[in-house]
Amino acid sequence: MIGAGQPVAGAADQRIALEIDVAAGDGPVEVEIFSPAARESERRLLGSWKFDPPPAGEALVEIDWLAEPASIVSLSEGALTYSSHDPGTLVRPAMEVVISTGGKARTFDVHVTGTAALERYYNRDSHQDEYVVEHPFFHAFHEARMRVIGGFFRKYIEPGSRVLDVGSGYSIFFLITTDWDFDMTCCDLDSAAMDKMRGLVPAWNWMVADAVDLPFEDASFDSAYAGEIIEHVPDTDAALAEWGRVLKPGGTLILSTPNRDRLLSRANRREMPVHPEHVREMNLQEIEATLANSGFLVKRATGIYLELLLNWYRPAGQRVDMLISLFDKPRYAFAYRALMWTGRLAPTRAFDLVLVCTKK
Repeated sequence: MIGAGQPVAGAADQRIALEIDVAAGDGPVEVEIFSPAARESERRLLGSWKFDPPPAGEALVEIDWLAEPASIVSLSEGALTYSSHDPGTLVRPAMEVVISTGGKARTFDVHVTGTAALERYYNRDSHQDEYVVEHPFFHAFHEARMRVIGGFFRKYIEPGSRVLDVGSGYSIFFLITTDWDFDMTCCDLDSAAMDKMRGLVPAWNWMVADAVDLPFEDASFDSAYAGEIIEHVPDTDAALAEWGRVLKPGGTLILSTPNRDRLLSRANRREMPVHPEHVREMNLQEIEATLANSGFLVKRATGIYLELLLNWYRPAGQRVDMLISLFDKPRYAFAYRALMWTGRLAPTRAFDLVLVCTKK
């Protein structure tokens, strides 16, 4: 059987190690890596490795995210006998590692945040498409985000400002309009997206760069936007310090992020991350405190969407957003659009948070 294995090195590093206890007669050890998904039918096997039975006792499963796929997994006391892996991208920001032997299996949730390990993942042509979901909720939410954030851009960023879009992808500035009186710089690790956008808007500066290791001098920008990125980084303090470093004193930071304490999560009395790739989601109080500790003054905070139509008659843990679950046809888009503004009424329970800050 497998004992109480535990990670013995950080998953954000190039290598991690998972310690397991193996009993005599357990047989071969199999290690499988999956891409997690909300629905079991969408869960995808990324790779599988099988090893000769190790001696009874402690064994160490080591994973080197930068190794070639065939040798990415090794076992301290067992020879590799079989491996199979996805010919596409193996390493992803969020994965499940399943270790099996003796008829027993143990699952480890793993987040990978190292830039070098994720380079191939972010460089795929289809990377940005993974965030496109064909559901009227997400279309209405996207429209609401552009409306709210676009209004903040116009209100809080002065014309002629030098503006940085951190982890931009296709850039929400571009998705709203290209008619900004700003000196725009957009950066992302997705080189395919940067190449595409450079061709579409050559007047803007599109750069392949790590959002938490920016290639700019101190105080280079008047304003910065970090949209749906802080929940992906392993060290939020370090990320905010880096974004603050490139801002001028008194500069403006606008950021958006999912709310850990959204109404559905509170109703079910458990954390319900919006996406499995998120390393850490925060509630409004936590993010305001983190910003304050990082040298920012929060000037404005608002929310987008409240999950009001919950099946409250179900016990906690079984409640869902009935609007999303039952009304998934485009003809119901009017209902989603009508509810997006309700997040302003109770930001602490809103689905998504948008904050405007200034550097002290």
